[in-house]
Amino acid sequence: MKDLDLTPLMRQFQTVKAQYPGAILFFRVGDFYEMFFEDAEEASKILEIVLTARGKVKGDPIPLCGVPYHAATGYIARLLKAGKIVALCEQVEDPKLAKGLVKREVVRVYTPGTLYDQELLPSREANYLTAIYCDSLPSPETGLFPNGFGLATLDLSTGEFWVTEGKKPASLQAIADEIFRIEPREVVFPVSLDDCLPPALRTFPISRLVPRSAHPFTLEEARLLLEHTFQAQSLHELSSATLGQAIQAAGGLLHYLKETQPALIQAHLRPPAFRPLDQEMHLDQTTLRNLEIFKPLSEHQKAPTLLQALDYTLTPMGSRLLRQWIVRPMTQVARITERQEAIKECVESLNLRMEIRSSLKSIKDLERLNSRITLAVANPRDLMNFHRSLNALPRLGELLSTCTSLLLKNISVYWDSLREESNWIVQSLVPDPPLSAKDGGIMQAGVSAELDELRTLTKESTRLLTELEARERTRTGIESLKIKFNQVFGYYFEVTKANLGRVPLDFQRKQTLANAERFTTPELQDLEGRLSSAEQKMNSLEFQLFTELRAKIAESSLRVQAMAHQVAQVDILAGLAEAATLHRYQLPIIHDGGTIKITAGRHPVIEQLQPGGGFVPNDTYLDLDTHRLLLITGPNMAGKSTYLRQVALTVLMAQIGSFVPADAATIGIVDRIFTRVGAADDLSAGQSTFMVEMTETSKILESATSRSLILLDEVGRGTSTYDGLSIAWALAEYILDRSALGARTLFATHYHEMTQLENVREGIKNYTVLVKEKGHDVLFLRKIVEGKADRSYGIQVAKLAGIPEQILDRARNILEQLEHESSQANLPSQENLTSDIITLPPTQPTPHVILEEVKQMDLFSMTPLEALNRLADLKARLEEERP
Repeated sequence: MKDLDLTPLMRQFQTVKAQYPGAILFFRVGDFYEMFFEDAEEASKILEIVLTARGKVKGDPIPLCGVPYHAATGYIARLLKAGKIVALCEQVEDPKLAKGLVKREVVRVYTPGTLYDQELLPSREANYLTAIYCDSLPSPETGLFPNGFGLATLDLSTGEFWVTEGKKPASLQAIADEIFRIEPREVVFPVSLDDCLPPALRTFPISRLVPRSAHPFTLEEARLLLEHTFQAQSLHELSSATLGQAIQAAGGLLHYLKETQPALIQAHLRPPAFRPLDQEMHLDQTTLRNLEIFKPLSEHQKAPTLLQALDYTLTPMGSRLLRQWIVRPMTQVARITERQEAIKECVESLNLRMEIRSSLKSIKDLERLNSRITLAVANPRDLMNFHRSLNALPRLGELLSTCTSLLLKNISVYWDSLREESNWIVQSLVPDPPLSAKDGGIMQAGVSAELDELRTLTKESTRLLTELEARERTRTGIESLKIKFNQVFGYYFEVTKANLGRVPLDFQRKQTLANAERFTTPELQDLEGRLSSAEQKMNSLEFQLFTELRAKIAESSLRVQAMAHQVAQVDILAGLAEAATLHRYQLPIIHDGGTIKITAGRHPVIEQLQPGGGFVPNDTYLDLDTHRLLLITGPNMAGKSTYLRQVALTVLMAQIGSFVPADAATIGIVDRIFTRVGAADDLSAGQSTFMVEMTETSKILESATSRSLILLDEVGRGTSTYDGLSIAWALAEYILDRSALGARTLFATHYHEMTQLENVREGIKNYTVLVKEKGHDVLFLRKIVEGKADRSYGIQVAKLAGIPEQILDRARNILEQLEHESSQANLPSQENLTSDIITLPPTQPTPHVILEEVKQMDLFSMTPLEALNRLADLKARLEEERP
């Protein structure tokens, strides 16, 4: 459309909108934010508000909708939830002083990763913005990024800022796994990477992908922006020449922040710290999901998670930091032991723990309050909550000064009670200030002589108003006559209809209502002018004093951030001690060896759902020698999957420094935990259960080391019995082979034939779940013991699941018939076949031959009898493969 078709206001709107084409533009007009054209049509549907019109262009009405400026946050939240971004365009000059059209500028763009508003954020979760940079595209031959990757992450609501680099070469999966651990709300990257990002990121439910120009990611631009934002001496951690990609990711992130938050004060941002990934246990997306670390497996469940089981923190920043501890367990024995000793001290000293937790209860979200203060958006109540939080620090410091554990002693040494900042607030603000800083009534008497004088004048004017009201009531004889006030008409006399005949001639009518009329007089107008002037000056001065106080406190931003982190650590340590006491956790021994020994271990989440000691504990022994792979057989629902998960969770808890759910535990450091647990189709990616299973298993084999812990549950069940057995068998042999992998592994399976591996391969031990039979019924004892299962109890499990007895009887008849046909046909048993397999050296190509057969045959359509015939053919094939 031509500009000539538009009014000046609409031309201004179009000019601003052209700079933010992907955002819904909130355009400030008086007391409303208005949206026009397509923005209005889209927003009105999402916000469920009236769509109207203003003016016309080429004869067509211009769509319009709007929201009150004071209620904008709630509407913005709904648009963000719908996946939109919002550009906030403000009037940046006083309309009364403007010559012509009021000047307007976008002061902020609301995007998911750049939020700092308390109303828009969950208090116990971080709100991360992440940037990725790779200096080269993946190799066509290997699919790997030859120089690894750089990654930068920022939480604008707290000021947290860190960078890291992935090992060289790096896979797409390594990048995706790191993103999944961070759970950012937005991921920024140079547009050159758009076509090669992992497909999984595009379906990640909480991240908005933001491709940007490559220029801000160049090393020169990134360094300039970092040095401009932070003092050069603050960037010593990034001075290494090997951290180029991390610096480039940080530069791209800061440029995006500058672009979307043009009015932002960045003083609260910490200089980026370097976080080495090789000092953390690696947990990939599959493991985080299968172990139910943060979310239950089913989106529709409200089942507890590991985080919920361990989170006894009392502050929002403590809970946020605990999430990071859990997702990034340590691999250094000394650091783990430091945390253990601190938690142990809190466990053993009930008074210390109670006193610490009592002090923590009065501490609000120091991190986010500090950010609001530094960003100049904190209100008077924010400052008072900030004071109450700081007020608890001296007592906490006293308690920590009595501690003997190294970590708590070190925290005590660097403790900063921020007494001066706390006193500034309590000496300036009234104890219960209003929410807004612009309406007065927030500063104490004595803070400013000028403010005290204006308040005296205001009180005098108020007294004169009361006297005027009394005189006029006497003069007119109207007993109900009162002086009232509103924002539109100011001060006025209100006279009811019944008394209009008594109104004097010098009363000047201001407004007529249904049952009354409003008047003024020259004397009232004079008083109103004096009072209004004094109130305006008073409110303006109070606001000025408040902003000066806020700016003064903001100068201590970095000190407050440091203390918020210290408080969060103390909160976690005391909280983990509380969890250990309540749930009878014990202190594990951590070492650099390969032994994992757990006595009477329990699942930390499930046991809380079974109060009264109903959970059956189990022992575990793994090492890098004779017990590298534990093969666990037993029926469904007997507890195999729970056992696998509880071992992994115990190791994870131990490596964050926590006590563990066991009578005793010795944990050899694990560098990664891998899980192949459960079966589910990935329909969105067009993958069947079996393909998902094989893909996840392949990722494990690519990434695991001899120091990893692997959990495999029913590998091969997504295909036919014999193909599944073959794959499971070959997989077990590969993992056992020290030259190939040799990792500590828990392998649960229904393939009872695999138990023969114990007799012919070193490093494998058979375990099973105890079962008690009584007729057609079965009782699962949940106890893991050495040995092997010889039955699956499938029909008994079906009975427990509620399958009708008629179907169960028929199933028993079919089972007997199949067993009879198998014996009459004189076909080789599965046991005979497996005895042939185990006599072949693991270096023979048997697994590859079988896998080739899997690709070429329709194995899903076979009946049990056909499968037995297939078995005979397969045995003959194996005979031919023998050397």
